[in-house]
Amino acid sequence: MFELIGSEASYLRSLGVAVNHFYASKALRQTLSSMEHHVLFSNIQRVMAASQKFLMDLETRLGQSVLISQVGDIVLQHCPNFRRLYVPYVTNMMYQEALVNQNFLCSLNKLERDPVCQRQTLKSFLVLPFQRITRVKLLLEVNSDQRFIVLDHAEFPEHVTVEHLKTEVLSLPPESFLLHLAQSQTGNPYAMIVVAQTR
Repeated sequence: MFELIGSEASYLRSLGVAVNHFYASKALRQTLSSMEHHVLFSNIQRVMAASQKFLMDLETRLGQSVLISQVGDIVLQHCPNFRRLYVPYVTNMMYQEALVNQNFLCSLNKLERDPVCQRQTLKSFLVLPFQRITRVKLLLEVNSDQRFIVLDHAEFPEHVTVEHLKTEVLSLPPESFLLHLAQSQTGNPYAMIVVAQTR
């Protein structure tokens, strides 16, 4: 969840370069017609505004408690707006590609040499929203895998025993142990190595 917040803040900073440095450039605008400028940048200002609101809501949740219990509700709340903004932006990307290679390259190269770009091209900034959507999905899926899932269960203490392991010999973390389920819900006795974070 902290990764979601931290990466959203980083994404927003990069969008800021795309909007404030490239989109707002008068020199670049003079080399394009109004239609070309719109095709190149699409609705990137609105995408940035949506990211600002999303980050603000995430930071509000963080401010309520450092131990964030969930962020899925915030993501779901923003999903309809993301869809409205990102679908046309991503659809427009094929037209951006066609424009980036035309006659405004001189102005573009000058802008890209500015230290604020950190040696990145306009193209790398324009592709950020597409990359961000897939990254958010991945981060949320990673958070569903870190939850505990019940694979099986057994009556305790009748059918559950614990055995200490020679962790150094087995190259296991020191708080590892062997858990035996003599009779489980699935009907099959088995054992598993469990690694705890603390004693």
